[in-house]
Amino acid sequence: MKLGEAIEQILVESGLSISAFSRKVGYSRQYIYELLKSKETGFNRKIQLDTLKKICDATGYSLEKLLADIDYIPKPKLEISPNTIIVVNKGGEKTYYSLDEHDAILIDQLVKSLSKDRQRG
Repeated sequence: MKLGEAIEQILVESGLSISAFSRKVGYSRQYIYELLKSKETGFNRKIQLDTLKKICDATGYSLEKLLADIDYIPKPKLEISPNTIIVVNKGGEKTYYSLDEHDAILIDQLVKSLSKDRQRG
């Protein structure tokens, strides 16, 4: 993922306008626009790590996830056991829940039921 795409993802997940986002992270709107523009041009703008940290701190986004998204660090390998549910919050943080067999069956039935409701609606 390009830096501009990652910044856009953070912007969308934060639910802020570009003006509000730029005020919150402490950079000008023009600078944020330049970061976002890099996704269209294919140019992966150089950015200081402390700038990325500032953006993540202001929005609650995971710095580790952002660095992995832009291929600065390797994506962590997932070691997930069967019957594990992963809940991802707005900032990209993941919580893992291991279910016993009975709970896994209930969740599976719930998902199937919700899928059928969506197909009918």
